[in-house]
Order: sequence, then structure tokens, then C-alpha cells
Amino acid sequence: MSRTPTIAPPRDGTGRTRSLPRKKRAYALTALLCGALVLPLSLGSANAAPDDGTAAAADRPATPSKQPKAPAWKLLHSENFAKPLDPAGTPWTRETYSRPFDTIMEDNGKWYANDYGPAWNTAFDSFSTYRKEFKVGDGGWLTASLSARDWNKDGRIEKPPSITNGRAAGKTVAQLKVPDHTGGAIFRPTKSLPDQYRIEYKLKTLDFGGKRNGTIDYDNRVNGYSKDGCKTQHPWGEGSNSPGWEGDASAPYCEWQDVRAGKYGYNGFHFLSIVDFADPAPRNNHFWHYRRKVLMDSFSQHPDRVGTGTGGRVCNSAADTYYDYKDSSFNTVNMWISGLPNWTPGKGGLAGNSQWFMTSCSDGVAEQQLSSAAELQPELMPDQDYTFAIERDATGYTLEASGNFARAGQQTLRFHRPFIVDDKPIWHYNVKPGEYDGRYNNTLVQNDHNGSSTWPDQWPAGSAYPDSFVIGDLYTNVYEGSASLTDIKMFVPKGKKK
Repeated sequence: MSRTPTIAPPRDGTGRTRSLPRKKRAYALTALLCGALVLPLSLGSANAAPDDGTAAAADRPATPSKQPKAPAWKLLHSENFAKPLDPAGTPWTRETYSRPFDTIMEDNGKWYANDYGPAWNTAFDSFSTYRKEFKVGDGGWLTASLSARDWNKDGRIEKPPSITNGRAAGKTVAQLKVPDHTGGAIFRPTKSLPDQYRIEYKLKTLDFGGKRNGTIDYDNRVNGYSKDGCKTQHPWGEGSNSPGWEGDASAPYCEWQDVRAGKYGYNGFHFLSIVDFADPAPRNNHFWHYRRKVLMDSFSQHPDRVGTGTGGRVCNSAADTYYDYKDSSFNTVNMWISGLPNWTPGKGGLAGNSQWFMTSCSDGVAEQQLSSAAELQPELMPDQDYTFAIERDATGYTLEASGNFARAGQQTLRFHRPFIVDDKPIWHYNVKPGEYDGRYNNTLVQNDHNGSSTWPDQWPAGSAYPDSFVIGDLYTNVYEGSASLTDIKMFVPKGKKK
């Protein structure tokens, strides 16, 4: 399926498109902090920017690279969900982990046992995980992937997530519902993406936390979570040395880190992420902090997590000025890249990549400071929607978000980040061996309370990491809510079939 090539948005040299001209400024690129932080700092992990909005200063300034001319795109696939989803009623199947993705922080990964000890295995075995996948779209180019927890291992899923047909503002949509934070629901490509592409879609509704009418307590929920019972990260908690719990894997479920409130209270949603392997499916949140390349997501922190700090900062792209996250509705859009990890996290820590955020306030320069590029207005949806897109060309990735943003109004935010800037790469950017020479290869080392492991060749010469996109709720121990979307489209360069 094809159409007349789309016209690329105009470039201003910063890799963004916006309605108001502004004076160019150079911003310092913050230093790469590879240390594993063990405070409640990041988008669901222990490796990111401090909550108080501070960041390390760079040794030298950096200006954004000029964005190259984008390919002339042609439409290859488009899905508006007019046809019934899962018409055959695909059954749920129990996950046996007979083919784990890796041995690091996969659901049954060594990292947890090395940190928590034998009690973690007991916690992990206390429930069963079930999965369900079905094809969607022309030729089955999309896959819907769901994960659910059977709490008492009786073969019955208590609160299964779902992806079904629906309507919003007169349009057909796919509805994603995750009624319990231990479930997950995503769309992904059935086949890995080509080396150059554009993925886009329209988000019609979003209810994965954040404030409504000035409060996070609404509709008998707290920050998007139901008020029933306990909700914790069990059995994939933060590292044993992290705050919010005693670090004891033998503790009852309710004594693990709370996801609804406290130091690790947050909700969220992945608007669009690019990950480094084929056939992604929902897994625990810490796994994903080592697997993403570039992404756009929401991160709705509970005020307990923000504490007396700022909670980060948000860019008003109409004025190119920041305001504190604590002064927002907590419905913000983060547009960011993953950098190199800390290769030797300390005891009780976690493996995870450094995180670099792009906003129009930084001229599109990726900075290692928690900075949201915009703030959504869920109350306007579905009559007004938001479009999210990611492109990969021969030089790097472009992240794009469009819509009516709080304080800024109608904007298209567009940031291009080359694969490598000042010797700081996008993690696993190479989809072909010839795109990378092995210069960032290293060994991941864990010396922990109950065991040690090493994982060599984490980015060797000759490697390749195919791109897959993910839309939805990836996490099976945090995030709960609902969303609807439509018009998922895949473009390829004109003249190429795939």
C-alpha cells in the first residue's frame, strides 16, 4: 500500500518544528553519569536524573547538529482498527520461560537471585504468568501482545488486560485496558523494522495516571490505580539497597515497594519506544531499562515521590522556558534516548542505561536531566488527539510529538539525534553489523549480596540489534490504566519495498 510521499516538516537546525521563531542558544551537554544511583530517581529505574532537577555541568558547550534531510517517505502499512480484533479468540498460554530473552533482568534473570538470594525464587514462583498474542492489520504486520498474572496459580487470570475494538470521537480505535498493574498490553511489529522507517499513530485517550481537575485522586483511583488491596513491585523490586522497603525478598507482598504512593509511586505509558530485539512482549520494568534505544513516554509521579524537590522540569515550547514538574498536571511527555549503561552497578543496585532528554528549551540537545518536552491535556481527548512518530534514517533517530499542549498550545515538537554525539552513543543503535565498529563494547559485572555474574560482549563488533517499536504498557509490575489509539502507520523510503 502506498501514497504520495509526505512532505517532511521544515527544519530549523535544531531538529524540531514549532510555530514561533526563537533566538538560537547553545546549551551545555551534561556529563555522562554512568554510576548506578540508588535513590528513587528515574522513569521507573534507579539510573537517571535526580528528582530535584539538578544535573552535572559539561566541560564544554555543545550545539545541536544540523538535521539531515529526511527520506521521501511512502506509506507501507496503515491500520485504523475497523476490522474486529482477535476474531478467533486467541487463548491465554502459561509462560514457562523455556526461551528467555537473556539471563540478566529477564523475568527469571540471575540479577534478582544474585541480589535478593534464594527467597527471591520463592517469590517469583508464587504466581504464574500468562501471555496472549494475535496478529493485526494487512498481512498481520502488527502484533498485539498481552501479559497477565494468575495470582494463586489456579489457571484463572483474576484481572486480564485486553486490546479490543472501540470508538472515540466518531473514529474506530483500539482500546488498551490494564485493570491491574501486573498486566501488560502493547502493539509491536510482527517483523523487525527495516533500517530506515517512520512509525506514527494517533493517541485518542489516555488514563494511566496524572491529575484530573487538579487532583490525582479521582474516579475512586489514586494516580490511575484502583484503591483495592496492595500494589507493589513484587517480585521485581528495586535493588535491595533502594529506599521504600527493607530489601528482603522473603517479605510479604504488601511490604515490597508500593507503586501507588511513596518513594516509588508512579504510573505511566509508553507512547512510542524503539527497543533492541525482535518480538518484544510485556516484562518487568527493570528489564526494559536495559533494552530501549529511543522513546517517548509519560511518567506520572505521585507527590510522595516528588517530595520537596521539583520532580524534574517541563518545557513550555511556546516560550522556551522551563517550569517545575510539581507545578504540572503530571501528564507530561518525555522525549529521550538511552545511552551507555553503568557496567558495574554496586551491591543492591540495578543494571540500566543512562537517560538523555530532549526539549525545545535545550534546542533539541539531549541532556542528562529529567526534562519533559510537553504537557498533555487529557481532558481535551478524544475530540483532540496527539500524534507520536519516530523515524530512523541513515544518520540517527527523529522523535516527534504533535498536539495541543498545556501552556504551549498547538505544537509539533521534532528532535533529531545522531547515533553518536561527542562520543556518546544511542544504545545499540546499529541494526546492521556494518553500522558499528565495536568501540563501546564492554562487560556487565554484578558483584552482589548473594552472588556474582559477568556478561561479556554487551556491544561487540559484528553485532546487530534489530529495531522493534512498542506502544502501550510494557511493564508487568507497575503501570495501570486504559488508553485508545488509531491510525498506526509505517512508512519506508520511497523506492524501497520494506
